[in-house]
Amino acid sequence: MNDIDIAVTPRAPVARVFLAAHRRSLYSALVTIAACVALAGAAPSGADPTLESVSVVSGPNADLVELEQGCEQANAVRCNDLGVTYLRGYGVPVDTSIALRAFERSCQEGSPDGCGNLGALYENGLEVPVSLAEAARLYEQACTLGSALGCSNLGALYARGLGVERDAGEAERLFTLACETGSAAGCNNLIQFSTPRL
Repeated sequence: MNDIDIAVTPRAPVARVFLAAHRRSLYSALVTIAACVALAGAAPSGADPTLESVSVVSGPNADLVELEQGCEQANAVRCNDLGVTYLRGYGVPVDTSIALRAFERSCQEGSPDGCGNLGALYENGLEVPVSLAEAARLYEQACTLGSALGCSNLGALYARGLGVERDAGEAERLFTLACETGSAAGCNNLIQFSTPRL
């Protein structure tokens, strides 16, 4: 329950763009991986930073323009992808304020991924003050909209009583739901939660 979880939504343009951004050199790919590993280790103590189902999009300006235009036209998926692009710095400088606005728009337009990613920003205090209650509300919205990782993230909050009243039964239910609907994080959390501590 202590890893940042990034699930890639498979889309041919996503893979094309990601490869184009990193084809320039192996070094840039290694730098990107090192930055992700460093970010994973930068979580505040006691936090369980898990990012909702994130569509990884990066690349040349033409693709960035496409994401920006799509988000301006209220395309929830494009807004989420734009947020991820700026949150992770895929082909652009990291800009959490743009990521925040894009995730807010994505969630407003009904994207489970956008709501979950916005919840992760609140859980981890990225561009907003830490608010575990708001993170729980957003994870619940993501879960209700069908996000397995949203269910898993909400379960993690219930398991520890962060932002919600501690409820082992609800945590187990959410982890089970997440696992049954395809979240590796949900399955991992269910195993960790169900394993007796020695």
